[in-house]
This record gives sequence, structure tokens and C-alpha cells, in this order.
Amino acid sequence: MELSLSENEYRVLRSLKAGEKLGLEELEERTGLDRQTLMAIAELLREKGVLRVERRVMYRCRLTEEGLRALREGLPEERLYTRLRELGGSAEIPRLIEELGRDKFSIGVGWLKKLGAARVGGGAVTLVEEDWEAPHRALLEECSRGVVVEAGSPGEKGFKELASRNLAELVEEKEVWVEVVADPAEVLARARVEVSRLTPEMLADGTWRSYVFKRYNVTAEPPRVYPGKKHFYIEFINMVRRVLYEMGFVEAEGPYVELEFWNYDVLFQAQDHPAREIHDTFWLSNPSRGRLDESSEIVERVRRIHETGGDTGSKGWRYRWNPEIARRLILRTQTTAVSARVLAGSREPPLRVFTIGKVFRPDVIDAKHLPEFYQFEGIVMEEDMSFARLLGIIREFFERLGIPEVRFKPGYFPFTEPSVEGYIHIEGRGWVEVFGAGMFRPEVLASLGVEHPVAAWGMGLDRIAMDIMGLDDIRKLYTRRVDYLRETPVRW
Repeated sequence: MELSLSENEYRVLRSLKAGEKLGLEELEERTGLDRQTLMAIAELLREKGVLRVERRVMYRCRLTEEGLRALREGLPEERLYTRLRELGGSAEIPRLIEELGRDKFSIGVGWLKKLGAARVGGGAVTLVEEDWEAPHRALLEECSRGVVVEAGSPGEKGFKELASRNLAELVEEKEVWVEVVADPAEVLARARVEVSRLTPEMLADGTWRSYVFKRYNVTAEPPRVYPGKKHFYIEFINMVRRVLYEMGFVEAEGPYVELEFWNYDVLFQAQDHPAREIHDTFWLSNPSRGRLDESSEIVERVRRIHETGGDTGSKGWRYRWNPEIARRLILRTQTTAVSARVLAGSREPPLRVFTIGKVFRPDVIDAKHLPEFYQFEGIVMEEDMSFARLLGIIREFFERLGIPEVRFKPGYFPFTEPSVEGYIHIEGRGWVEVFGAGMFRPEVLASLGVEHPVAAWGMGLDRIAMDIMGLDDIRKLYTRRVDYLRETPVRW
């Protein structure tokens, strides 16, 4: 019966002799094939009735530091036995503890009892065997020479006891042996070798006639390769960053846990404003308040502007401003808090700054809402900054994103005036509201100590990303499903 062999199977068989038995290490040297390949070939030849494959698990013994010390100084049971012999075969326990130490005594007496060499009673330890040798002594000496013991063999138990006492480590080694159960010469005589390629040498010497060539399925698709890529939403956020860098902006960051002072008060939001109620804000319970220097200029300016409007021409909110409310710690609800901190420390133009980060609001999770989401905020402070120029900057931003159609509609926001709501046109979805923009109110600028006009605009990046990508559920932006990530193209 004709037998089909691969090139590597043929190569292995040619190196073997009838009836011999050898390990994979020797077979590696004979054939030049690696161990993994040889294991696969051995299994194939076993299935064809040519080889018998035997697997063994071996343990190589290696002494620990404690084992080396026991080898030099003696095992606890040996030291206790020797001392008992010196004391006439019996001694009181307190004396032995004092001389040997409590730990060594406990270990030693435990093993002497277990091995039947001593008994304990009447507050003393008494030898039972007068001529006794610790069995673990011989094992320690063998282990020091790197002995190898086979799993399941009679000697395995003793070496595992050494390991349980932290005297030795057993390093597992797997060995594979093959035994030739058929005559390789007879097998090769009736075999045809299956090869995957035709070489010029085969054509030249005519050996191609003795080979069987593998069939190729020309309709089979090549294996899919999935190279690593960033999450598509992270790619979108990075694209927004690149556009802003190109427009001369620099990025600023701020804390997630924020004082109400920076999140609301500096921005001229009244302390009884509905946005500061529980349906719009997460408050911290421990600690519930942060530090606020009430003597600082900015705190005093905020107090005065809230109460009377200060020198801005505004009447303020006409209440007594409470620093205890301003000290409350919250999860920031808007990235404008970061812009406020930047302006408090950088009051001279020119200044172009943006922030991209998470904000938090107690929304119920559904297809359009999450309690945490990404928000983008941009501010521009320039000596000749105007409302018209702000609208031009916004148009340029969206054009660089590949969205040329932008519309504005008058709007209201607590800390900007004049203000607009912004809409972009998206193919297949029409006009979508995505941002708000305006000029910071005089009350905000005065609170921060800024004397130049400042324009600001911001948007929820989650919502705009959904619209651009055509997603119907905001939760898909944060998916970790690998199949979905593979199918979603990166467009930026």
C-alpha cells in the first residue's frame, strides 16, 4: 500500500533505524528540525503506524537557600535527635526550645514524631529509635547534585516533601521519546513524498517523478491579519486635536474633581441656578469640601460681582454670596472650568487654548445620554477679538473637519453674551445642533481679572461623533467588541 509523506516526515524517517528509541533532543541533532516541528511530525507518523510516542514529565531538583543551609548545618530533626542522644535519650521541652529555638524545635519534633523516631509526653521528648538517620538527608544530597526524578515514580514523594518544606524547588521538564515500530527502509520503499514546490534541481535530475505534489485551492482566501489599531473614537478625538493644533491652539488639562467655585461661581452662574441642583451635578460625599482662600483677589472679585455686579455695570444676582457653597467638591460638569483656570493665570493676549476631556452629569443611560462623556472647549483671547471673528474661527474649524456647511442661531448661555447655537449639515441626517458659542460676559472677565475680549465655544464630542459616524446609540462609541472595531473603518 502506497504511503504519502511530507518532506519533513521523509526527512525524519531517513534518520531513523528499525527498533531504536530516542528523545527529541537527539532527533533535533540528526534532522536539524526544531522541537515544535518534530513533535507535530512525530504525531503524524504515530497516526501512520510508524512510531510510538511516549511523553514523560520529569522534575529536576534544586536546593533553596534554606535547603543549602540544612545541608551544611543539619536538618531540624537531625539537630534535635543529636541533642536528645547527648542528653541520654530524653529531655524536657522548655530546655530543648531554649537551646534550639522554638521554630527549629517545632519542625524537628514534628518530623521525629511523624517518622516514628521519638514520642512526646509528660512535658518531655523521648527517643524511640536509638540508631536513626533522617531520610531527607539523603534526598538533600541527591538534590544538591541536580537529580532528575520522573513523575509518578517511587522517589517523587520524597522530593515533593522537600519542596513542601521549602528546602528544594522542583522544576518541571517534559520529555518526548519516540520508538520506531516499523522498518523505516520498508516504509520509505513504498512511500511517495508530498512536496509543495517544484524546483529546478528536481527537473534537472528527474527526481520530480518520485514526488507527489500538493494540490492548491486557488479559490481559498488568504488568512486574515488583524493589525493593532486605536479605537475609532480615540482616532476621532485625536483628529480634532490635530485640527486645533494646526489652527494655533495649545491644549490645557484640569482636574475631574473640581470646586464649585471654578465650575460655576467664576463663570457667573448664580448659587441658586437650576444647573447646580442634584439633577445636573455629582457632589462628593467624602471629602465634601475643598480649600478656598477667601482672602484672595479672585474670590473677593467673584463675591462682589455676584452680590452687586462690581464695576461691570451689571446689578449682579443681588444675594449674599456663600463661600461654603463655592467650596463644595463636585465632578466637573463642563470643561469651561479648565478655561477659567487658564484665564486666571494667563491674562494677556494672544491666547488660543482648547480642552478635551470627560465631564460628568447624572443622566439616565440610554441611546442618547451617558453620565460621563467627552466635551470640547476652545477659547481665544486677542486684542481685536470680536464676535464676528469667533464665528469665522468656528467655520474654519469645521471646514478642516470636512464639514463646510455651518449655520448659527441666536442662543443663550449663562456666561457668554452675545451667544449662538451652532448647526452643521451632515449627509443623510440634515442639519444637526452640535455646539454653543459666544463672548465671555463682562462679569466673567472681571472675576478672572481679564481686560481683553475672550471668545469661547464648546460641544459634546460624543454627540458630534455619533452624527458624523451615523451611529444611533451613544454607547457604541465606547464598545469593546472586537468584531465591531474590526468592521468600523478609521476615517481620520
